[in-house]
Amino acid sequence: MLDAEHCEQLTQDLVEFAGPWEIHRATEDLAPALPDAPGLYMFVWRPPFQFQVGSVPTHGTFPQLLYIGQAGASQTDYGNTIRQRYKDYRKFLRGDPESLWTDTEPTNRNQRLARYLILQPMEFWCATVQERNRIEGLEKRLIRLHNPPLNDRGRPKLRGRLGTPRSAWQS
Repeated sequence: MLDAEHCEQLTQDLVEFAGPWEIHRATEDLAPALPDAPGLYMFVWRPPFQFQVGSVPTHGTFPQLLYIGQAGASQTDYGNTIRQRYKDYRKFLRGDPESLWTDTEPTNRNQRLARYLILQPMEFWCATVQERNRIEGLEKRLIRLHNPPLNDRGRPKLRGRLGTPRSAWQS
């Protein structure tokens, strides 16, 4: 998923099968403004940060995709919409920012969401997808590409190997 060809294909598929992406500030009262339709969504944090490269600061921010999800992908999931899924997450938006600095690492999905969805400014990106059978595949590809830290399923797994160290540059 990291080569240009796969990225271009994913971009084309999103244009073909998903509606235009909407970007909203993630607040507790956002749900009524969201599409009551199936689709994809992401929680995105844009830290107010700039790199100083040489003598020229960069402009803009570096968005951090924290979580990617889908709504209404299966035949039994027809009542699940982007709006409904957001309602499930909004309780995590009102957490205590002090939880970011605790020494205890989150051990499950709800603890990770509670800890990191309080970051500000948090955005909620969403796009409707009318062909429900396309949603799960698009979500899976986005997760593999972006590897968001709050998703526990579908992320690429990095495995370390223990053993005798060896040179990376062997002839």
